[in-house]
Amino acid sequence: LFTEREKIIRALGSFERTSENKDFLPKEVFKTVADINKTVVNQLKTALKKTEDKITEIIDGNEKIAKQMKLVTSIKGIGKFTAMYLIFCTHGFEKFENWRQLACYAGVAPFEHTSGTSVRGKTKVSPIADLKLKSLLNMCAIVAVQHDAELKAYYERKLADGKPKMLVINNVRCKLLARVFAVINRESPYVNTRKFAA
Repeated sequence: LFTEREKIIRALGSFERTSENKDFLPKEVFKTVADINKTVVNQLKTALKKTEDKITEIIDGNEKIAKQMKLVTSIKGIGKFTAMYLIFCTHGFEKFENWRQLACYAGVAPFEHTSGTSVRGKTKVSPIADLKLKSLLNMCAIVAVQHDAELKAYYERKLADGKPKMLVINNVRCKLLARVFAVINRESPYVNTRKFAA
């Protein structure tokens, strides 16, 4: 169902770009195309809602998954569908022992680039990854540095230190995964201890 949702979203994006052709088509032709696309877009939106409703129904009907959803979405920056995908790709957090393994799978774990004893390159992330998860985590990291005080302070401090923006964003992605595994292992929602600091 999640894969079906992705297909529908891609199709919606394609059909909603009809206006790009407005200046290249005769008005009569463009109106016909726009009317057809409007009908298809409405049908796709209906299909999207039905798919998302069914996903929600299945999650709500499974006590373990429903609990994991609440735990993961208690972390600022991680939304409903990212939480779903995390649960799906980890098989309910049983496929990976810790957040570092998942970070490797997602392609966000930095690795040293070395050769022998003399060559020392910059740390890099693996190009072999779950690109969907990597993309979702990227969006989560961007939201987190805007709305989570602790991660925002970290982000701004590292940028002030001269660290590349994408390196810092990648570090935030790793921190979010660490938080995910923390709430799952503790079986309690995320608590921002920073707000309790004197």
